[in-house]
Amino acid sequence: MRQDLRQGYSESHMDGMAGPFCLRIACAAKGAQMGVWMKELAGEFDELNELIYVADTETYELLYLNRRGLQVFGLKDPEQIKGRKCYEVLQGRQEPCDFCNNHLLSADTYLEWEIDNELADGHFLLKDRLVDWNGDGRLSRMEIALDVTRSDREKKRLQETLDRERVVLECIKMMHSSPDSDVAIQNTLQVMGEFLHSERTYIFEIYGRLMDNTYEWCAPGISAEINRLKDIPVTDIRRWMSSFQRGECIIIKDLEELKESDPLEYRRLKPQNIRTLVTVPLFENDAVIGFFGVDNPPVGNLENISAVLDILAYFFQSLLLRKRMAERLSQLSFMDGLTGTMNRNAFIRDITPPLKDKGYGRGIVFIDVNGLKETNDKYGHVAGDELLMRTCEKMESVFSDADKYRTGGDEFVIICRGMEKQEFQERAELLREKFRKAGSLAAMGVSWAEEGKTLQEAVDEAENLMYQEKKSFYTSIHQQEIPGRNIKMTEPEGEAEPGGVTDILEEAQVKQLAGEMLRLYFEKQDVKGMLRHMDASCIWTDEEHQRVYGRREAELYFTRLADQYRGCRIEDLQQYSRKLAADTWLCCIWCYVDKPGENGKRIRMPFKDSKIMKKEQNGNFKCYFVHISRMVSAEEAMEEGG
Repeated sequence: MRQDLRQGYSESHMDGMAGPFCLRIACAAKGAQMGVWMKELAGEFDELNELIYVADTETYELLYLNRRGLQVFGLKDPEQIKGRKCYEVLQGRQEPCDFCNNHLLSADTYLEWEIDNELADGHFLLKDRLVDWNGDGRLSRMEIALDVTRSDREKKRLQETLDRERVVLECIKMMHSSPDSDVAIQNTLQVMGEFLHSERTYIFEIYGRLMDNTYEWCAPGISAEINRLKDIPVTDIRRWMSSFQRGECIIIKDLEELKESDPLEYRRLKPQNIRTLVTVPLFENDAVIGFFGVDNPPVGNLENISAVLDILAYFFQSLLLRKRMAERLSQLSFMDGLTGTMNRNAFIRDITPPLKDKGYGRGIVFIDVNGLKETNDKYGHVAGDELLMRTCEKMESVFSDADKYRTGGDEFVIICRGMEKQEFQERAELLREKFRKAGSLAAMGVSWAEEGKTLQEAVDEAENLMYQEKKSFYTSIHQQEIPGRNIKMTEPEGEAEPGGVTDILEEAQVKQLAGEMLRLYFEKQDVKGMLRHMDASCIWTDEEHQRVYGRREAELYFTRLADQYRGCRIEDLQQYSRKLAADTWLCCIWCYVDKPGENGKRIRMPFKDSKIMKKEQNGNFKCYFVHISRMVSAEEAMEEGG
C-alpha cells in the first residue's frame, strides 16, 4: 500500500507550542502502572476527535490507541490492539513502514509532518515526540493525528466561491501558520472585523456555568468591552444556548426589537452599543464551549456573514482546543501528577541558571521520605503514595510560598526565593518538627546559598546533610518498630501528630482489606476467602433484603448468591477511611458492579457498603461489622449501550 508521505519535517520547541491542528500532550507516571490521574488523562484522550496512539520504538508494539483511533481503524475494544504492531493496525502492513521516522524523534521537541492514510481513508496532520508512558524511564512514541480531510475539502470549496471567501482562506492560512494561538486568533479577528466593516469581533469561552470574553478586536474609536465581560452567567444567554446546541447561529437585525420580547438580553447588550449582531457556536465533542461574534456589521449582509463565521468557527475551535491542551501539556510536563508539586523537569529547568539575587540568598531544603520502599513492598503503592502525599501536605503547610519539586521517587527539594535567612531557618525547623511528630516521616537537609554560590552547589550541600540525618535516623539508639513495617523508627518525643506514619499504614491495610473482600465476593465468588477476613462475631446487614446475618448465616447467604455475580467486574472503586479509636477503623466503599446481561450487554449497578475493622494483637485487621446499602434492580440499572 502506497502512502503519500509529504517531506519537509519541521521541529518546534515545546515551549512554543507550534504546529497546526495538533494538541500538545506530555505524560509522566511513576511506577510500573499508571496512577488514577493518568487514567483520567487517558479518558480525556478518548473524548478527543484527534487520533492518539503510543507505540514502543524498538518492538513497534502498540501500547495505546484512543477511542477515536479504534473507530477509525474498525476496532471495537482496546483489547484488540494488545500484542499487535503499530504498522499492522495503523497501516495494514506486515513489516515496519519504510517511512518510519522513529530515529528523528526526541523527548524535548515535536516532529511535525503529514500523510495520506489509505487504510483510514483520510489525510492527517501529525505531531510526534518521545514520552515516558509507563513511568519506567523507557521512552515510547506518542503521535497525535488530526484528520484534516474535511478541512481540505472546505478549502477547495472556499476557493470556488465569492470574494469574501478568499478572505476566509487568508484567515485560515494565518491561523495555521502562526506558532502562537493567541496571535493567530487576534490577527484573524482583526482581518475579519475590517473586511466585514464591523465595529467589534470577539470570542467568548464557556467554563462551566460562567463565560468570559477572552479575545476582542475593536475598530478605531470603539471602546473595548473585554475587561468588563468576565464571569458572565451562561443563563444570561439562555436563548442563544438553545440555538447553539442545535448548531444554529444568532442573528440580531435590530436590538430594539428585543426590548419588549427579551428585556434581560436587551439590558445586557444595550450598554455595549450593539445594534446588530451575528454569533456562531464553538464546539468540542458536540458540547458548546463558546461562541465567535461580530457586532454592528452592515444589516443587509447578515446571512452571508453568518455563513463566513460558521466556516471560521471550525478553525477557531481547533485553535482554542489546541491552546487548552497546550496549557494542560505545560502542567503535565512540569508537574508531578501524584503530589501536585513540580517535577524533575521543572527542577532541572530552574536549577540551571547561576544565582543572581542581589539582596537575598536562597534557602534549600532537601527531603527524603523514610521507608518508602519498605512501605511499598509491605502494603503496596497505595500506602506509599499516601506517605508521599502526607509529606507534601506538611511541606505545603510550612512553605506554601516556596517552589517545591519532586526530584525522585522519594526525594523532594524546596527552593525559597526572596526570603530572609532567619525566617527560612525558622520555617525549616518547624517542618523538621512536623516530620518528627508524624513518626520521623522524612529526613531533611538544609542549606543557604549566598550570592556567588550556585543553586546546584546549595542543593548538593543540603542533600549531603539529609543523608547524614538519614544515617542517624537508621542508627539511633532509641528505636521502636512500627507494627508491620520493616524499618526502625525513632521514638518521637511527646505525643505523635495525628495522621502520622502509623495511621497512614493502618489506613492502607484497612482499604486493602475492604477492597479485597469486595473482589472476593463479586469477581471471584470466593466465599471461603472472604469469610477468612471476617471475625467470628461479625454482623452483616443487607438493606436490600432487610436482614441481619451472623457470620454462619452470612456464609449460606453468600453461597446462595454467588452464581448471580459470576462474571461481574468492579468499576470506579472509591474508598473513604476514618480512624474511630486506637484499634478501630471505619471504611466506606462506593463502586459499580458490572453484571453480564442479555444480548452481550452489561448491567451497571451501584454498590455501597460500610465496614468496621478492628486491629488484632498480631497487627492485622479483621472485619467486625458490614452494612450494605440498597442496590437498584436490573430494571432500574443503566445498561451500557442500551
